[in-house]
Amino acid sequence: MDEKLKNVNLIKELDFTFVDVEKQLIQDEERWGETWKERGLVHNEETQEVRWFYKMQEYFDAYIKDGQPIPWTKVMGEAHICLVRQKKLSE
Repeated sequence: MDEKLKNVNLIKELDFTFVDVEKQLIQDEERWGETWKERGLVHNEETQEVRWFYKMQEYFDAYIKDGQPIPWTKVMGEAHICLVRQKKLSE
């Protein structure tokens, strides 16, 4: 076990993680607006799961090709958008 993680409580870290994800979503909204609302569960004949996977593949390819770190808050933001769509469009 890495000593830096020895006393870390994963559940208590959620608050810090969600603050970081919120900041990322605010930045994304400033840049892209609410364009996520224009895409439903299916958009241009692709499900949101397929679109999500392609986005994750872009992040992974940048990691493999250029050594760019995976942007974890963006990954979580994308997942949050998918979850919100799933919940709201399935009600």
